[in-house]
Amino acid sequence: MTDEPALIQPKPRLGKLIAIVGPSGAGKDTLIDAARLHFSGHPGLIFPRRIITREVNSAEDHETLSEQRFAELEAEGGFSLSWRAHGLSYALPLEVRRATEEGRHAVCNLSRSSLPEARQRFAGLSVVLVTAPAEIIAQRLAARGRESEEMIRARLARKIDREDTLAPDLIISNDGPVEAATNRLIAHLQAELSGLAQAAE
Repeated sequence: MTDEPALIQPKPRLGKLIAIVGPSGAGKDTLIDAARLHFSGHPGLIFPRRIITREVNSAEDHETLSEQRFAELEAEGGFSLSWRAHGLSYALPLEVRRATEEGRHAVCNLSRSSLPEARQRFAGLSVVLVTAPAEIIAQRLAARGRESEEMIRARLARKIDREDTLAPDLIISNDGPVEAATNRLIAHLQAELSGLAQAAE
């Protein structure tokens, strides 16, 4: 009697949290929106809306919660990741963790300060740092009309994290044609999708 061959277990297909980080005004949401349109309907990528304790406005697409409800959900484990920045509370919905556990990538706008916890919470993390010169950032922040000149100056005066501390997988300088920066992000996401497909083989 011969032994039956051992069953080959399939490789785990864990997706990544693809964190788009950088200073406010660098153009993160613009690049994410363009990538969302490019990959519309792709089964391997999701572009979830963030949850913020700020009223909905035309400059940013997000879910709004009161501080009280945010704190309740946070205590109940109702978020994939949460953090505080600029006097507001931010979070990623639970669908982000579910998606990565199911083998899909989630593309999200994150705060640079949230990266240490993100590295602990997610099996895979890819960091894309979007940058721009201070004068361009100041112009973009002023055009949004959400902050006073004093608040904008305070943002620009903050110490910028060193790139080696952030350990980005890609740095995009968004100071030229937006199509060029968008194409770099799309190429990075396509490479991440190719890696996901190879892991499943």
